[in-house]
Amino acid sequence: MLNMIKLDWSSMKYFHRRFLIIPICLIITGWFSPIILIPMGVFLLFFFSINLFAIEEKGDLNRLYLTLPIRRNTIVTSRYALALLLYIVGVLLAFALMPFANLISSSKWYPDYKWILVLFSFSFLLHTVMSLSMYPLLFKLGYQKGKFWGLFLPAIIFSLIFISIIEYDITRKNGTLMFDLLVYTSEHLLLVSGGMFALGTACLTASYLLSNRLYAKREF
Repeated sequence: MLNMIKLDWSSMKYFHRRFLIIPICLIITGWFSPIILIPMGVFLLFFFSINLFAIEEKGDLNRLYLTLPIRRNTIVTSRYALALLLYIVGVLLAFALMPFANLISSSKWYPDYKWILVLFSFSFLLHTVMSLSMYPLLFKLGYQKGKFWGLFLPAIIFSLIFISIIEYDITRKNGTLMFDLLVYTSEHLLLVSGGMFALGTACLTASYLLSNRLYAKREF
């Protein structure tokens, strides 16, 4: 599997230079709030990982891979492993840049060590939800078709939900939903962190199993 990861990474060499843009994007994002760096780092590295599917489709690499003595589940596993490695890179990069972003941030709140576990669990849940939303469709339909159903449609749904929450908060007279969630989280850090990590693990497992099943039946 390690050789497959190396093969996948080398096939993305055209996009390697774009990786240098990510720290710049994070610093710019950190101007609003240091904690935004965590989900933004995960978001950017996740979408960097799906460039592999674009390269694969453009170069018809699936046919090449299947001529090699490689099982299809090995291809799926290597893609998920590479995505998790990039997730870790995104989280570590965000944590490393947070102190610098805090110097220019317009936000006056900087998370202490107690919130690190919450931020890590939330970032993991974010990564796995995106994985469940997109990876099975990419393995089933390919990049061009899968990006609409796995990216654009969920993004529209998420935006509508977020707007609804904001509108609901505006209509409330005593506090806001987001503020109440932060207060509850601060009082139950371990419970909230454990719940998000457990849900993320379930999403990642479902995503991986579904991708294996769909890719095994795909015809090229």
